[in-house]
Amino acid sequence: MKYGGKADSLLFLRENKILVPNFFIITKEDYTNFLTKNKIDAEIKTLFLNKDYQKIKKLIKKQSITQELKEKIEEKTLKISSQFYAVRSSATNEDGENKSYAGQYDSFLNIKKEKLFENIKNCWCSLYNENVILYSKDFDIYGMNVIIQEMIEPDYSGVIFSIDPSSETKNYTIIEMVKGLGEKLVSGKVTPTKIFIRKQTKRIDLKLGNLNIKKDTINALMENVEKIEKIYNQPMDIEYAITKDECYILQARPITATSLSPKTFDLFLTRQKPIIDIEIFYKGEYEGIKAITRNLYYFKPLFVYNKEENNVSIYYNGVDLEELPEPMYYYLDLDFDKTLDYYETIKKDIKYLDNIIDNNQTIEYKGYIEKIIEIYPFTSLGQLAGHFNEMTQRVKDVLIEFREKYDYIIYKAIDYLILKVKEKLPKEYQAYIDFLKLEEAVNNNFPSIEELEKRKQGYIYYNGALYVTEDYDQFFCKQNISIAAKENALLTGTFTYYSGENIKGRVCKIMNDKDFSNFKEKDIIVTPMTSPKFLSILKHCQAIITDEGGVTSHAAIISRELKIPCLVGTMGATKNLSTGDFIEITPRGEVKKIK
Repeated sequence: MKYGGKADSLLFLRENKILVPNFFIITKEDYTNFLTKNKIDAEIKTLFLNKDYQKIKKLIKKQSITQELKEKIEEKTLKISSQFYAVRSSATNEDGENKSYAGQYDSFLNIKKEKLFENIKNCWCSLYNENVILYSKDFDIYGMNVIIQEMIEPDYSGVIFSIDPSSETKNYTIIEMVKGLGEKLVSGKVTPTKIFIRKQTKRIDLKLGNLNIKKDTINALMENVEKIEKIYNQPMDIEYAITKDECYILQARPITATSLSPKTFDLFLTRQKPIIDIEIFYKGEYEGIKAITRNLYYFKPLFVYNKEENNVSIYYNGVDLEELPEPMYYYLDLDFDKTLDYYETIKKDIKYLDNIIDNNQTIEYKGYIEKIIEIYPFTSLGQLAGHFNEMTQRVKDVLIEFREKYDYIIYKAIDYLILKVKEKLPKEYQAYIDFLKLEEAVNNNFPSIEELEKRKQGYIYYNGALYVTEDYDQFFCKQNISIAAKENALLTGTFTYYSGENIKGRVCKIMNDKDFSNFKEKDIIVTPMTSPKFLSILKHCQAIITDEGGVTSHAAIISRELKIPCLVGTMGATKNLSTGDFIEITPRGEVKKIK
């Protein structure tokens, strides 16, 4: 890096016609010249080797800015002619592809011209923050550039992740926005309005929060996202400010770490279902819905067999955008003529199935099952078609008509299929019809009776595969699955990084710097929100729990980089937990006291 992550990024953006606030750079060479002219460079090197970082800062602050640098600043500020400035550190080792240095270096906002010299020295001093030296593997003792930037007073500001860092498919851009300055967003002090935009369609699929944002503003932000991703050729973390309908980019850096947060599944229904039924259910919903929504949306149900009750619990990932019904209904309306054609095809499928069943005909399995799978999406979406879903009246009319006239067919067709499968089974397998897979039964490729007995003790069907297990919690951990938190849980939150296992340990509640002394190795840190000051203990903790924040908060970013389990947004961890408590964080995102 020539001028550090922030400055290089701003130069690159400006060169590529991206609107950024006016700025100039106090370079690393300006800094070393300052040290040389004041004859303190050798002393700083000695103090650094002795790890006396506070003395370095005091020494820098005592010195005068050189005349040469004063003249440079005077000349450059005249060209910007702003009442206030942002003075921002831009170290040579920050904002790369592997480390974000999230907030480790100091920056200063709303600085008057006469205070620029003082705050430039403050930025230089932040090079020697203990957190920085602990965090860095490529530390440069003189590697600090400083950006002097026109201060934008935004109406709105925020952060954009060009891909969702905790998503499996990376299909969404996340825009987070607050009124005024964005510092309170990054620090986790406020809950932003959050907008999820499907990258393939540029459609807002979900909006959380109260800010009313103009469509033109969203479009302008997305145009910038597309340009910036294109010129960097990778996913980006982008800071922006909007003032008087102008969209300024303040910073753009690579997304340094992504992680799959646990997929949170909610119980939807419980039924007595053979594995054959489950297989068709899965294919019908996952493959069928993808087919009618251009491969953009789907349901991916999770099936858990309960041996005591001899039934199957069916779960859905109710917080995964790609499993929410509303966008699916949108695609049924987008090309409504195609939807009507599909509906006519389904009616023919139903007639075909009714004829076979009513006349007790032999089944040609492949074609028969393909018809069921083709019908399944209308069955699933029709059951959800109610007043609470956002859909056009014409889509609702079609789905409700299907539900009222034809909803019976799936159950009738599957029952007949299982009946015909059972008729051809050898006698010793008749009692195990509920535990045979379709391919096994149809092709006489039977598992051993011992294997079937194991299935009777416990199984899970997930992502198109059957898993024989009695230890469901262990399976959920390995598959990064979280079953929705129970209402009586002490606390619940959102994982921003998850290690795939239960976490148990002692709480260390940290409300301010003084509480750091209470920290012990492998403690679980409980705090309103982390900050760069936490780094010395974050590297040694077992997990992080915060009251506030979301996927762009400091705790979220640093947890992904350090690969530390992190639960954000519990809205009350510091009220309910105290230092010395022993707790468990479950794969569900629940926090429980265990002592």
